[in-house]
Amino acid sequence: MQFNTFKLSAIALAIASLPTVANAAVYTVDRVDNASASESAKATAISPNSSSVGYEVLAGPEGIDYTQEVPFYVDQEHFINSVEDLTNYCENRLGYATCGSWADEQWYGIQTSGEICNSEDHDANVCVGGIKDEIDAWTEGYTSNSKAFTSAQVNPFGDNGVANPPSGSKNAGSTNVVINQVDDSGTAVGSSSSPYYQSSNYARAFQLRGFTGSTELLPPTGSSQVISTIGQTNANGSIDLGAGRVITFGSASQFNMADPGNENKSPEGSGANLSTCSTTADYTNRACQYFEFANQASVWVSDYSNPAYAHVMADFPNGQQHNEETAQASVKGAAFVSAATSPTMVGYSTYNNDGFFTRAVKFTPIADADFSTCIDDLETNTSKRCWTMATIPNIDVRNGNNDIIYSYTVATDINTDGVVVGVVKNQNPQNGSYAENIFVNKGNSTTVLQSGQSNLFFYGYNATAASINNNNELVGKVDVENVQDRIRKQRGYIYLNDGATYLASTFNNTRGWLLDDLTNDGNASGEANKYRIAEAFDINDKGDISASAFYCAPGYSSTAQNAQCIENEQLVAVKLTRNNSGTITPRTEINEPVKRSGASFGLLGLGLLVVGGFWRRKK
Repeated sequence: MQFNTFKLSAIALAIASLPTVANAAVYTVDRVDNASASESAKATAISPNSSSVGYEVLAGPEGIDYTQEVPFYVDQEHFINSVEDLTNYCENRLGYATCGSWADEQWYGIQTSGEICNSEDHDANVCVGGIKDEIDAWTEGYTSNSKAFTSAQVNPFGDNGVANPPSGSKNAGSTNVVINQVDDSGTAVGSSSSPYYQSSNYARAFQLRGFTGSTELLPPTGSSQVISTIGQTNANGSIDLGAGRVITFGSASQFNMADPGNENKSPEGSGANLSTCSTTADYTNRACQYFEFANQASVWVSDYSNPAYAHVMADFPNGQQHNEETAQASVKGAAFVSAATSPTMVGYSTYNNDGFFTRAVKFTPIADADFSTCIDDLETNTSKRCWTMATIPNIDVRNGNNDIIYSYTVATDINTDGVVVGVVKNQNPQNGSYAENIFVNKGNSTTVLQSGQSNLFFYGYNATAASINNNNELVGKVDVENVQDRIRKQRGYIYLNDGATYLASTFNNTRGWLLDDLTNDGNASGEANKYRIAEAFDINDKGDISASAFYCAPGYSSTAQNAQCIENEQLVAVKLTRNNSGTITPRTEINEPVKRSGASFGLLGLGLLVVGGFWRRKK
């Protein structure tokens, strides 16, 4: 990953070294990863008592999120299979003026220096990350791009192998692992690709399967030979029902993909005809390395006689296929709402609204008195349904005139108050951006957050809704500039929803804050001033957060939000620890851009130095 570096003038250094008044901030920052200078890292999960943090170290870009059943939540056809397809997606869904470079980065990856690769770089074997490395693994082999850790590395399939491996020697260092949840003992729930096995070629058993601890989570028992062999699963989290019963939730393959013979569904350069894998999965058939499925919202129940097998918890409302499109569904979050003993879950499912669309849904359990018996029955009765699925109200993808207003909607989390959070992706540009906004739902009321809720959410903003705790504190990342035609700079945030416990006492009755404001202790020479919080991924009920941050080893030039670093910045994994008695010191914003040639600085107003920062954001 590349970050721009600026050398500070003597004036800048003098101003940066002026005495500052330190105070106790609301959050302290601690780095938790072991990434090298050429890698990036992000802390994706934190345990309830804050003793364990799950984090991932990446060598390069993922290309497509490793755990998305639907690439970018819009590719139900599985047509994004080339750099040209990525460019088209970017132009039609992101609107950048730099879509060629963006697509090259996702497809070819980056050099260790951070420069974006092109086809020549990739052929010269100087690139890391990107989609093409996985496509070429059949003949070239593969090295892990995403490694996961708690107190030690988490690599269950690399360490232990998989249930039904290809023949050949296993390469333990060829998995991509993500962590979605971690408990107080450090046991992780997440997903991983299979390791590659070297024989005449390099083959992996599957693209993605969930795990809890060291257990591989399998598709439903009784599935077809293809699904049983190479079918996918995804584990997004778990919830403890007590009495030895834990439900892990996510998705599992239920049907084959639609129209696998369509050549547009085969990755560019693979030469694979996916239809040859439709009836029999064979690890010597390259097409089976890329075969896709209709994945359904599913659970795994710890006290079943075979707890590793998935159990489908819903039905596709409009079937598993529509023309070229394949249906998908997944559970993203769960909670015991209003002291119930049966968990309510949220996520998404595809609906046919003149074409398949990903839509946010809630899975409401049947009555508490009947739920336990229903789960007992689900073990042997595959048609049993212990939840009812319904779309989140008032965020329909089409308006009253049948015009598409949202490309997709996804529910990402829920808390014990029944507050559901998620995102809506606008179909049409707003302020130069195909904006991805946050929604908050409770019962029949759904609000898409805008400036009326917080100044963070200006017209056309993009944000994520990563996690909400039981104190109604929501975290994620949000745009901090409204430029058009390129990737916007973003920062981690916290938003205090209705009923937030600490809205008045800790957050000064202000709902939305950049986390940078809450980590500012006013000391330009202190440890906190080495970090700017890039993205928040998880928040527990103590208010502690797992996140990623830009790290400047010598410290930033001042406590300003966009102060400069005299060295290369690195994206690192951090834990933010809450101090509810801390003082909030909003960071100033320096607005005049740096002149990149000559590294000179201008002066503005009453002799104040104004410097601006530039970053290339790397997820």
